[in-house]
Amino acid sequence: MSPVALLAALLTLPQSPETTTRAFFAAFNVRDLARMESLYASDAVLTSSDFCGPRGRQDVKRTYRALFEAHPDVQDIVDVMVAQGDRVAIKFDAVSKTGPRPMRLSLMTFLRFRDGLIVEDHTLFDTGGRPCEP
Repeated sequence: MSPVALLAALLTLPQSPETTTRAFFAAFNVRDLARMESLYASDAVLTSSDFCGPRGRQDVKRTYRALFEAHPDVQDIVDVMVAQGDRVAIKFDAVSKTGPRPMRLSLMTFLRFRDGLIVEDHTLFDTGGRPCEP
């Protein structure tokens, strides 16, 4: 196999769950909605404390666009990331000084991967009593 073919093959290998997770947080922090969506499998399931029901890959851009509009400067700051096999658990804070009011929200996300893509994304946080978002 030629060096070029080998490099091309290596570049198409699935990313590790930890690498994909880090890529997701990097994309979030620069508001790259297309990149964020691309890290989810087509059949991905997303749940969150503020969702009324499960969402899919097709909802990623809508979900995060609404957050970025409400808090244009929001940044995710990862505190702890634990990767084991096809799963990653992350404890992080979402921090914003703009929007309706300054925010520092502690969250926990549990991800499962297949072929380098997110197939399950379960995020938990205190909603402060706010109703769910359809």
